[in-house]
Amino acid sequence: MTSDLKPKDCDNQKKRGEPSTRPHREELGFVPPDGGWGWVVCIASLWVNGLVFGILNSYGIIYVPMLKIYGTNDPNISFKTSWVGSVTIGMTFLMSIFASILADRIGIRKVGCFGALLSTVGLLSSAFVTKLELLYLTYGILIGVGGAFIYSPSLVILGHYFKKKMGLVNGLVSFGSALFSVSFSQILPVLIERVQLKNTLLILSGLEATMVFCALTWKPVLVKETAMSQLTLSSESIYEHVHDCCSWTKKYLNVDIWKNKGYVIWALSCGISLFGYFVPFVHLIKHTQDLFSVEKAPFILMSIHITSGISRLVFGKLADHPNISRIRLQQMAFFGFGTVTMLIPFLPSFYWLIGACLCMGIFDGIFICLLGPIAFDIVGPSKASQAIGFLLGLFSVPLMCGPPVAGFLYDKMRNYNIAFHIAGTTPILGSLIMFFIPKITQTLPAVTQVDEFAAVSLTDMRAPQENRPVKSSNVDVIIVKPQDYREPMLINHDLELKEIQTEQHESPEDQLLNNKEKSEKEANSIHS
Repeated sequence: MTSDLKPKDCDNQKKRGEPSTRPHREELGFVPPDGGWGWVVCIASLWVNGLVFGILNSYGIIYVPMLKIYGTNDPNISFKTSWVGSVTIGMTFLMSIFASILADRIGIRKVGCFGALLSTVGLLSSAFVTKLELLYLTYGILIGVGGAFIYSPSLVILGHYFKKKMGLVNGLVSFGSALFSVSFSQILPVLIERVQLKNTLLILSGLEATMVFCALTWKPVLVKETAMSQLTLSSESIYEHVHDCCSWTKKYLNVDIWKNKGYVIWALSCGISLFGYFVPFVHLIKHTQDLFSVEKAPFILMSIHITSGISRLVFGKLADHPNISRIRLQQMAFFGFGTVTMLIPFLPSFYWLIGACLCMGIFDGIFICLLGPIAFDIVGPSKASQAIGFLLGLFSVPLMCGPPVAGFLYDKMRNYNIAFHIAGTTPILGSLIMFFIPKITQTLPAVTQVDEFAAVSLTDMRAPQENRPVKSSNVDVIIVKPQDYREPMLINHDLELKEIQTEQHESPEDQLLNNKEKSEKEANSIHS
């Protein structure tokens, strides 16, 4: 595999030792192999995504036995227990963008292993908790933060190994979450019935521990040398590192995107829609057991996850059609999801409820697969990662608050009728707000969410003077020292390639003139 990472056509590329203002990745010897060890990385990322979102999406199954265990003579038990799963998903979304930044600063493997261990400890300790309030820490915060710290690196590492096959890899990794969600919806009820909730959580903690081994397979192709030992008491080196951290903060926590009217309206509409979005995932199992059948309840979530996985693949491809508006497609998904949610209390039988869940899964898949492409279309390539990061942080608030409100209404009314009506109203309201988004030009083909996360780790660098690959058993590792890179940014391959071609096509006279001007400027600076 190591030979695949080396440039094959040396005549068309600049020498590795020559400085360049903004080199293409291949000039640094960084050519994604699109195979080989990358497939091991892809399978590991699939496993991680499946476990993280499989557990998140299956909280509705765990929620029911928690009510029985912790709800002795407590009239507000539904409200209190809903907060456990809400905190988990809220922390996962809130911490994802920070986890992706830390993966670049500290290391993909280190952050991934830390997240896997944190999730394992969270599930393991939750099995021995006797008070519901402690679950907010063990199941909510520990699993949520741990999930974010293992989930984001699982996407970042894909950019190190894939470029041409990124679409295929994106589909495989996304398929993992749907596969595990469907599997858990059938396996968890059986485990809870046979070995009780405590032992079920212990089994899940063992599965979470396997993510440590997955993170160890994520061997970065592009490694940045931090050289923290060189800080000592040198004021110059300290200034450089502080300036580097400030550049990162400015780049990824830049609030300029909030000046974009289209992005503000889109973010507002999504935030309002998601207030009631997660309510069916938490409370639909309990609603089914109350009205229809306890044995058939697990098929509810399975129906949603199956059609959601299929919908992501179908509508992700359909979004590339130039005559289809992605914003209108997502708007339709919000409206449809809200309408079906509002109709749940009126469904006369279990089979009608299954049909409603199949429709909800289709709308869910449309919403998820279009997040990345719409962010790219609205704010452009240079700010797409920031847009998705802010959006995920914004999502954490409504996703965290919706289910507890539904639980509170159930405690007071002993049914979910009003809860589902309110939960369905918010996506419909969000879809109507999307009419105010200004007309935008779509990017074809669509840019996926995985591409955006993966781009976070690909920094905009100066070419090192001595940048020889360090061979390893798996890939060529390129070590880039701190003085060799500048402020990170989302790679725009077309612009970079044009700049490189411009430099390569300069005539000898132009090069001499540029060198003469540089020499004069250096002489004037030395004289002054």
